[in-house]
Amino acid sequence: MIKAVISAIIQFVFPQNITCIICGKEIDSQNTYSMCKDCFDEISFIKEECMFCGKPVINKINISDDREYAETVDEDTEYINDRYNEYETGFSEKKKELKRCEFCEGKRFYFDRAVSCVEYCDKSKKMVFSLKYYGNTYMARYIAEIMKDKMVFDDIKGDFLIYVPLHKKRFRQRGFNQSEKIAQYLSEYTGIPALECIKRNRATKRLYNLDKSEREKELKNVFSLCNEELIRGKHLILIDDIFTTGATANEISKVLKISGVSDITVLTFLTGAYS
Repeated sequence: MIKAVISAIIQFVFPQNITCIICGKEIDSQNTYSMCKDCFDEISFIKEECMFCGKPVINKINISDDREYAETVDEDTEYINDRYNEYETGFSEKKKELKRCEFCEGKRFYFDRAVSCVEYCDKSKKMVFSLKYYGNTYMARYIAEIMKDKMVFDDIKGDFLIYVPLHKKRFRQRGFNQSEKIAQYLSEYTGIPALECIKRNRATKRLYNLDKSEREKELKNVFSLCNEELIRGKHLILIDDIFTTGATANEISKVLKISGVSDITVLTFLTGAYS
């Protein structure tokens, strides 16, 4: 009772979710994902994706060109709820025939499936960069909320949530691991325990400016495991912020499969369209 009163007082004095998490525009406190209508419109939630690598193959949930409809809606909340419902409905439709897309055709993946929630764009990139490079750790909660909904819509289940580790040097510089933060919130939302089981044995170069072969070479033998006895025969959900070439997830998955893990789903917030 006392905790509830204190929480109510804090919410009154320091209200949350009154500005858009991306642009800072004033919004209704009930807006989905605490976004304004314009920012929500620019986020391309992935509705149809390759069932192996998660790259978007059909993605028309973004309707930012539908300005005539948008102008007839006075309330951001009503508009966003309509778009959210359209997003959710897409996952109840029959999935496309299982086949590899052009990105992953001919590639060898050690994970069983990769799933991403949002297509890479200026708005979604701003969310990740705000968390990752500007220390706005509150953003992990909203990213995890979007990922939780994807898990529900796509019926993704597992025994443990695990996450891509940072090397201790990078961790000291940043002060936190963004993937761990996301996994912790996801654990709260889903009830699936988050488990630390991957170690980074050495620091690596930043991967964003390396091509696929350079990433694979840089990541070779970088990862090892702890708590192996807990994960043998289990279905794991590997959490990270961005899926680019899949090199990091694949190297970790190789180590996990060698240790006896049964099934691995890679779940990331962002991925880019393959072109």
